Amino acid sequence: MTAHATRRRSASALSLAAALWLALAAFAAAPGAFAAEPAHYLQLDPHWVGEPYQWQLEDGTVLQRGVTDERARAAVSARPGQERYALETLAMRYPVRIAAECWKRPQAGFDACIERGEAGPSRARQHAEADSDRALDENLRRRSARAAWTGLDERTVARRLRRALDAQAAWDASAQARQAPARLDCATAGAGLPPLADAGQRRFRAALDAGARTPAGEAELIAAARLGHWRAAAALAKLALYDDDWESAQTLAAWLLERGAPAGYNALARSLEVAGSYEHGRATPGERDLVARLRRRAALSGDPGAQMDLADELEASDPAGAQRLRDCARQRFPDIDG
Repeated sequence: MTAHATRRRSASALSLAAALWLALAAFAAAPGAFAAEPAHYLQLDPHWVGEPYQWQLEDGTVLQRGVTDERARAAVSARPGQERYALETLAMRYPVRIAAECWKRPQAGFDACIERGEAGPSRARQHAEADSDRALDENLRRRSARAAWTGLDERTVARRLRRALDAQAAWDASAQARQAPARLDCATAGAGLPPLADAGQRRFRAALDAGARTPAGEAELIAAARLGHWRAAAALAKLALYDDDWESAQTLAAWLLERGAPAGYNALARSLEVAGSYEHGRATPGERDLVARLRRRAALSGDPGAQMDLADELEASDPAGAQRLRDCARQRFPDIDG
C-alpha cells in the first residue's frame, strides 16, 4: 500500500469516527442505564456494556433511547399494532420481529419468542460511511485536477527537479547566495520575476476573494495558472501540501521552474520538507539544509512566498533581515499573506 493510500484510508477512518461521535450526540437525550429490572430486553454481547442505543420501529421511528446496563441489556417496549422493530446502537442495527403474544411472556419466554433478523451496520454508520466516501471522492477529484493542467508527466517532473537540485551547489557558491537578507535590494531581487498577465491576475484576485482553500477558490487558481500566472501555480503548490499532496506540489514546482519563476525553488523546498517528515517522522538534517538553501535561493531571487517563509525562520536570529524580506514581498505584492 502506498503512503498516499494509507493516508487516504486514515482520513476516511477519521471522518467516519468524527461522524460517529456526532451521531453519539444524537443519543445524548437518552436516560442513564435503567435502574429497575426491565420487563423485556434484548441481550447484546457482553462487551456492549454502557452502549447508547435507540429502540426503533422498522421505519426508523424512535420509540425510546437508552444505555445498555452492566449486563449489556437494552430495555425494549411494545408499540401496539407493530411487530417489526430494530435495536440500533452507534455501530450496529439489530432487526427483530416481535408478535403481540411475545410481550405477554416473561423475559425467558419473550427471548425465545422473538424472531431475529440479520444484524448489520447502523444507519448512523451507513450515513457516516457514505459521507466519508463522498468526501474522499471529492478530495481525489481535487487532487487530480490540481496539477493535471500542467501536462507534465512523472518523468518530465523528475528530470526538471533533478536539474534544479544538481545546479543548487553552483548557486550556493555565488555572490547572490552570500547576500545578507537585511541588505536585500528589493528592486534587483524582483527584476527577474516573470510578468503576470492581466487575465490571469483577474482570476487570481477572484481566487483570493473566494478563499484559496475553498473549492471555488482553488478552481480560480487553476484557471489563473492555466493562463500562465505563476503566483497562482505557487499558491496551488502550497495548497497541495495542506492536503499532503506533495506529488502535485512537485509537479507545480517543475512547471514554475520551467518558466523561470523562483517560486519553483520554494515549492520544491516545501514539498521536500513535507515528504521528508512523512518518510522519517521529520526531515533529516541533510534534508532540512537542502530545504533552507532552496528557500534562500527563491527568496533572494524575489519570490514573495519564499521571502515570507524565510522571514518567519529568521525572526529570532536576524530580525532586521526578516523585516527586510517582508518589506520586499509586500512592496511588490501587497496582497501577500502574513
